[in-house]
Amino acid sequence: MKLLAPLQSLFSILLRRSRVEAEMEEELRLHIQHRADDLERSGLLRAEAERAARIEFGGYERYKEESRESLGVHFFETMVQDARFSLRVLRRSPGFTAVAVLTLALGIGANTTIFTFVSAILLRKPPLQDPDRVMMVSSSNPREVWGADRTPVSAPDFSDWRTQSRSFSGMAAAQFNHCTLSGGTQPERVPAAEVSTDYFSVLGVPPILGRTFASGEDEAGRAHVLMLSEGLWRQRFGDDPDLIGRTLRVNGEAYTVVGIVPSQFQLSSFPAEIWMPLVPTSDQIGSEGRKMRTLAVFARIRPGMNETQAQAEMNTIANRLATTHPETNKGWGISVKSLQEYTIEDANVRPAIVLLMAAVTFVLLIACTNLANLLLARNSARQREFVVRAALGAGRWRLAGQLLSECLILTLAGGSLGSLLAYFGGQLIRSRMNWNAEAVLLGNSIHLDGRVFAFTLAVSVLCAFVCCLAPALQISRAVLKDASRTVVAGGGRYRLQSTLVFGEVALSLILLTGAGLFAKDFVEELQSSLRLNPQNTITATVSLSGSNYKDPANQIAFFENVLRKLSDSPQVESAALTTNLPFTFPGRTRFTLKGHPAATPESRPVAGYYAVSPGYFAVIQTPLLAGREFAASDDSSSASVVIVDAAFAHKYFPNQAPVGRHLRVGSTDLAGAPWSEVVGVVDDVDELRGQSSLATRPHIFTPFLARPDSTMHVVVRTRTDPSSLAAFLRRAVWSVDKEQPVTDVATMTRVIDNSVQGDDLMAGMMSAFATIALAMAAIGIYGLLAYLVGRRTHEIAIRMALGARRSEVLTLIIRRVLSFVLPGVAAGSLVALSLPRVFTATFVGYHVHSAPILAGAPLVVILVAAASCYLPARRAMGVDPVVALRYE
Repeated sequence: MKLLAPLQSLFSILLRRSRVEAEMEEELRLHIQHRADDLERSGLLRAEAERAARIEFGGYERYKEESRESLGVHFFETMVQDARFSLRVLRRSPGFTAVAVLTLALGIGANTTIFTFVSAILLRKPPLQDPDRVMMVSSSNPREVWGADRTPVSAPDFSDWRTQSRSFSGMAAAQFNHCTLSGGTQPERVPAAEVSTDYFSVLGVPPILGRTFASGEDEAGRAHVLMLSEGLWRQRFGDDPDLIGRTLRVNGEAYTVVGIVPSQFQLSSFPAEIWMPLVPTSDQIGSEGRKMRTLAVFARIRPGMNETQAQAEMNTIANRLATTHPETNKGWGISVKSLQEYTIEDANVRPAIVLLMAAVTFVLLIACTNLANLLLARNSARQREFVVRAALGAGRWRLAGQLLSECLILTLAGGSLGSLLAYFGGQLIRSRMNWNAEAVLLGNSIHLDGRVFAFTLAVSVLCAFVCCLAPALQISRAVLKDASRTVVAGGGRYRLQSTLVFGEVALSLILLTGAGLFAKDFVEELQSSLRLNPQNTITATVSLSGSNYKDPANQIAFFENVLRKLSDSPQVESAALTTNLPFTFPGRTRFTLKGHPAATPESRPVAGYYAVSPGYFAVIQTPLLAGREFAASDDSSSASVVIVDAAFAHKYFPNQAPVGRHLRVGSTDLAGAPWSEVVGVVDDVDELRGQSSLATRPHIFTPFLARPDSTMHVVVRTRTDPSSLAAFLRRAVWSVDKEQPVTDVATMTRVIDNSVQGDDLMAGMMSAFATIALAMAAIGIYGLLAYLVGRRTHEIAIRMALGARRSEVLTLIIRRVLSFVLPGVAAGSLVALSLPRVFTATFVGYHVHSAPILAGAPLVVILVAAASCYLPARRAMGVDPVVALRYE
């Protein structure tokens, strides 16, 4: 408060300025009046006394200025004067002002756009009560490559953690999935969560209507209650308050609605629209339960405790459980992270955002450099103005303040326009995000909030200081030397401008190389052999719910009926089923090769897993390389068979014929399970294309008729436009059972596009920023050369009058360009050499052949620089010596 008091007093003075001036005038008049009264009493006449008092008092205005300075008003008066003068100066140069504002708007707008996502993703707190105290407690397995410290928890471990820990005031568990909500116009598949009864109290989320779960409602037979999200309540039930207490059918069973959860409560890593009590199954709490890690655990730290203390306590508990249950918990630890940090790591967006912030920072630096160069060139025309101002008493700081005022006006105008560009840029980027990036934005709206505007203001002010630094130093030197024309336009001035352009070139090359590496990685993905035909193919997801479909035979009968209905249409060429679509990250399964037993179940190799119906590979038109496809006879009553892809055959059967080999498939130790014979090999159909290590992950295909699943993807090859069959596909499913939802209806082309949309977006954004940077660098080079040619017209005229040829003038210009472009290219190349290693270490699965980019980027920058000097060089070669010397 002591620091705010002077500011409050100053603003009070500014707000009642006229009154303060009047009081100051009155006080000075009274001082003179009192002195005149004293002199009059000493014997002087009144007129003589007043005259003597004024002479004795001294400069009337000087005391006013001293009073204003003591009050701190003079500084603000100077700022206002500088601002008014700067506006008049900028108004007289509309071309310069427009170029400067647009340049800054691009740089500041790019930074604001990316910071909007930084604010929404990395800085905004989860919508909970006291969110900094809400932790995610996870199992930690150092053997896992991805998400090692974010592994779900088993029900017995959760029970032990909750009993033994003292760092948390509450600990809740949740299991996230999807459920089928029946009734209304059509069944709907919605994200759902089974949660412990204290889930909402631990997170600090009160309902807006009704209540949360009561103690005991997580017991079998009492668990048929649920809570709905506000969004689902309003959208599907018209925000009917009488819904509380009514019964809804979920997964074919009746549930009573007890509460409505507010819409702002959405956890991006754990989306849900329906919440039900968590009732662990007999398998989850049985003897093998500790192997079934399916729960997400939330905890609230007690007051007075912190994350470090909680982690230390959980480490002790992990060691205790490893000793008590070595067969399941040995080697497993416990990780404690804040919910916000867990969400960021789970979405894996921090590396991309940090890289994009670095890229837009480069763009902003180049924009500032361009503006500084424009100001330097403009200062030559204003040389006399600054010298005259210095002669009239203006010091170096006063002149620098004038330049800073001009820069502030330009940067604030650029920041305002940049904020407008950021709004539209943010909407465009959001529309191009893939599902992974969208997940972390769930509940975090992208908008220009107060934090973003504060960032934009801070960047604008910082840019003003950066932009005016070089011009202020140049003017300061000129004033100190009582600058003549040659001083301002001398070699030192050129060196300063050349240094700035050198920096532009280096930054542009680094940014262009980074964009090229991302673009080449994306192009390599697109150019890699797509070993299926996505044309004329439509897909949909069907998840069976209800007690009738817990029987595998009923699952098979349902999906076979759907395929039969689809095949009856003349527009359908063929149809098949699969548990996972290509390019959508299928589930994993462990397996054992016959003759190569694993020491422990956890040490067995892992492969991607698909269960597919007969004819699946024909539908997606993936080549069969060896053996045969699945047949209708490959069911649970026949010998177990599998098909593997080329990556699997290459990795596990090198230089051998895979067909006829045997393996055992399963996520648990199936000692008594039958061996499955490899009956076919298909070409690679992968969820990750390109050259990354993840792209070569092997895959196993099992027959759907032998291993049915309640959730399947229907793949239909059509004879017409596939999108026109969306409604027919839904009707075919509902003709078999109208209670089953049909979701994710999309063409296969759209599925593939979505799988690489994140890479597409990253490559596009980096390319856009690199293009802006390169264009700015070209403008900077052009501006410098145009200025140099203009300042050296007299010299060029003399050279040509003495016999210099145009080619020699061109050589002079090119040599000048190379003097700052080549060092900039060399410096930028040295930094760019490290980018492939940085990207490989930062982005999982990133790998690209970088040599062409590292060699091509410098060449592109040099060509752009050469193109930038064309007009100035042509102007220099076209100088008429007679005309130029006459004007000189």
